[in-house]
Amino acid sequence: MWRPLLLTQLLLGLANGQIQPRIVGGTTTTLSAVGGFVVNLRYNGTFYCGGSLVTSRHVVTAAHCLKGYQAGRMTVQGGVSQLSQSGVVRRVARYFIPKGFSSSSLNWDVGVIQLQRALTGSGITTIPLCQVRWNPGDYMRVSGWGTTRYGGSSPSNQLRTVSIQLIRKKLCQSAYEGRDTLTGSTFCARSGGRDSCSGDSGGGVIFKNQLCGIVSWGLGCANAQYPGVYTSVRRVRGFILRSIRK
Repeated sequence: MWRPLLLTQLLLGLANGQIQPRIVGGTTTTLSAVGGFVVNLRYNGTFYCGGSLVTSRHVVTAAHCLKGYQAGRMTVQGGVSQLSQSGVVRRVARYFIPKGFSSSSLNWDVGVIQLQRALTGSGITTIPLCQVRWNPGDYMRVSGWGTTRYGGSSPSNQLRTVSIQLIRKKLCQSAYEGRDTLTGSTFCARSGGRDSCSGDSGGGVIFKNQLCGIVSWGLGCANAQYPGVYTSVRRVRGFILRSIRK
């Protein structure tokens, strides 16, 4: 099954035949261990996506976590390792997605949320946007509360984390048979039996303590044949910075 990483699609039974989302094979962790920039998005109070706090009032996530959603019904929660914790919650003032974003191809799958008030508190931090380069074989880290198995319908209450290995674009294109969704704004990574999954969409991919990727889509979860596809923050950095300045 082709997947964008939206937990709400599974909860609503809308995932069949669509891109889907995903931490499988990872380990439990805490916010202090992975970084206080890790936040979660909620719609009408229900968790559905991840995000990264890049300024006290701005969150970077995936565009498919935002398009079609009403900003007034969205909140962002920070400062928690467990979804059941209260943490610090802020309402969303508005959000921005690129004109080039496509719901079908998930090209330019990046979005920026502007909060009504600064998200601050114990253990809450921000993370800088990526300015480093990487090579195939390098490892990045993804953290989130997504389902722990493909097809699961419940998120993990405890924050989980996984290390994924970057692969060459040609290998990824071969796996997906040249699908035109593998655009210049993406990169691919995999690690046998370990992956992001439903509900991890929009979460940050971290390399050298910088936000270098955004969880976007893939086929199944932890499927050795199909790598995960991620939005490259270096490629969409200009859009993010313009959105923050608005």
